[in-house]
Amino acid sequence: MRKIFLFISIISLGQAFAQGQDPDEERQKIIEKRIEFIGDNLEDSDIDLTTYFDDLYHFYDNPINLNQTDFDELNRLGILTDIQIQSILNYTQKHGDMITIYELNAIEYLDVEAVEMILPFVRVGEGEEKPFKWRNAFKYGKQEVFLRYERVLSPKVGYVDVTDSLQSVNKKYLGSPDKYYVRYRNTYKDRVSWGLTAEKDAGEEFFKGNNKQGFDFYSGHLYFNDLWKIKRLAIGDYQFRVGQGLTMWSGFAMRKTADVTAARRYAGGLKPYTSVNENQFLRGVGANIEMGKFDLTVFGSYKKLDANLNTVDSTDLFFDNTFSSFQTSGYHRTVNEMDDKWAVGELITGGEIAYRGKTYRIGLASVYTKYDTPLSGTTKPYNAYKFNGQELLTSGINYRWYFRKLSFFGETAMSDNLKLGTVNGIAWHADPKLDLIILYRNYDKAFQSLYSTGFGESSDNSGEQGLYFGIKARLSKRISASAYYDQFQYTYFKWLTDDFSEGREVFTQFDFNINRRSSFYIRFRNKVTEKNTKEDLGGIDGQVKLNKTNVRLNYDQKINDQISLKSRIEWTRYAYDKDISHGLLMFQDVVYSFKKTPLKLYSRFAVFDAGSYDARVYAYENDLLYVFSIPSYYNRGMRTYLMAKYEIGEHIDLWARWGLWSYENVQSISSGLEEIVGPRKMDFKLQLKIRL
Repeated sequence: MRKIFLFISIISLGQAFAQGQDPDEERQKIIEKRIEFIGDNLEDSDIDLTTYFDDLYHFYDNPINLNQTDFDELNRLGILTDIQIQSILNYTQKHGDMITIYELNAIEYLDVEAVEMILPFVRVGEGEEKPFKWRNAFKYGKQEVFLRYERVLSPKVGYVDVTDSLQSVNKKYLGSPDKYYVRYRNTYKDRVSWGLTAEKDAGEEFFKGNNKQGFDFYSGHLYFNDLWKIKRLAIGDYQFRVGQGLTMWSGFAMRKTADVTAARRYAGGLKPYTSVNENQFLRGVGANIEMGKFDLTVFGSYKKLDANLNTVDSTDLFFDNTFSSFQTSGYHRTVNEMDDKWAVGELITGGEIAYRGKTYRIGLASVYTKYDTPLSGTTKPYNAYKFNGQELLTSGINYRWYFRKLSFFGETAMSDNLKLGTVNGIAWHADPKLDLIILYRNYDKAFQSLYSTGFGESSDNSGEQGLYFGIKARLSKRISASAYYDQFQYTYFKWLTDDFSEGREVFTQFDFNINRRSSFYIRFRNKVTEKNTKEDLGGIDGQVKLNKTNVRLNYDQKINDQISLKSRIEWTRYAYDKDISHGLLMFQDVVYSFKKTPLKLYSRFAVFDAGSYDARVYAYENDLLYVFSIPSYYNRGMRTYLMAKYEIGEHIDLWARWGLWSYENVQSISSGLEEIVGPRKMDFKLQLKIRL
């Protein structure tokens, strides 16, 4: 029977890839697709997703051996559902090792789309892996060096000399407009990783003044996988994630995206930190040990954080030994920003103990946080139940359980004030062509977790209830559809909303694969929330609807092996009280690969017109490797960029990127020290990757 399945799989999958593409192109296409998913709701023009995509880049160079893998390793891809992962493991357990990668098509619950997505990152190995030897880790380790330079070429106000002696200290950046980035990483398969990352932002000093040590931010890590009886050991900077993100989730976490089934979180436990976000990481030691069916993780971290110190007298600058909020920008360009640097020490310790069976896992986690300076936030009504003080203990229980085509998952956490937050869901692989997910969340208004990033609207998972439905259907060989509906309500005040409020969001997307070279999709999103009215009602701010709609048409065409095109048009409508504004974005991307020269060119020409900032449109742009650019298009004007990637032999890659914003309806861009006088903003980036 297996031979029959194998024969059919080879024929069908072989036909599907008869016009197969370059694996490197496939990998980049998959990563760009996931960035597009993420970018729609990030609303951040320059977010660092390095750590989020590290695993995909790693598994491209070191494909997973499907005959010697486990749930956690396949889970790290972030592509397959838990039911699909379990079906792969059940297949090899029942039938033995796979003979060819084409057998993936014979596995229950894996459709052609899923197989296409994972092909660049998996392989079928023969026999046992060679025993790990320390000398091999040092001798055959893969070494990479990144050197990056960035600069906005248009002059900003913050770099112009100021003659006002009384206020000049904070009216000028201390450093140059140059941005530098250096990264070194040495990895040996999936067993050992160590590296150092350093960054200096534009406006920060470099080897002088407050940064005599050179870069403003340094990060280093040493990470081991399967080290004797220790499954994972992280030293230096690392991340730790458990459950659905209520108790502890350091680093980036997705919320609602076009990948509708991604509402369910996949915690990765301990991971090395390789990004340059100066807040979302742990610094210390973490270890994971397996003891039969028990899994134990413990960690400890201490680092300094930027914070806004409270002052009693603004004239005398007398501090009352408390801080009002965290400063998360990571910028240290002015005297005031330097005063906030490393103002508070943060100690975090905790861990998780879990018990796992073949089809289930249940974990109990606890995290204790202490600051050396008390937090004393603002007294605004919407902050009444937010964390204040020096210490916080949050504990939670998380679970996952698979039963046939159903997957149950969730987490319930409690802070030391005995208030709860809970998120629970069911994923149903109803048919090879149909996936459904339902997720319910309920966060008490006084629930507190400093590293909480559970699914929902609120950033701190408090004062919110909601019910989310998602569906993904493959309607035919060439047509698929995705949709979600999220109904939520806030059980307490929030910023600019002085009453309980509610909202809902609906999303629909249809994908059409015309052939292996052509595809397009149509997307619709509408979100309605409530906010204080702008009208003066004698001190009582009533609630009015805030309604935003996005409609997108995107077309991808690969002309031949050299030329690829992407065309898009997106329209937005924003309505708040009596104010209504619209936004429109149209762009054309062209990617050209030379035949006899290892040179690849990326370009975009875009026109846009947004009546207000609220009607802005976000769009992912091709950028340097490990740079993720998702700028917002607003006002009226044109956007263009040109990027070149050139491979110098087998060991060196060079990127150069030039970009220009040109506006028609403004005579200055941005404000404050970031202001550019004139309607144009020009930038330049250069990056060198060296493989040793």
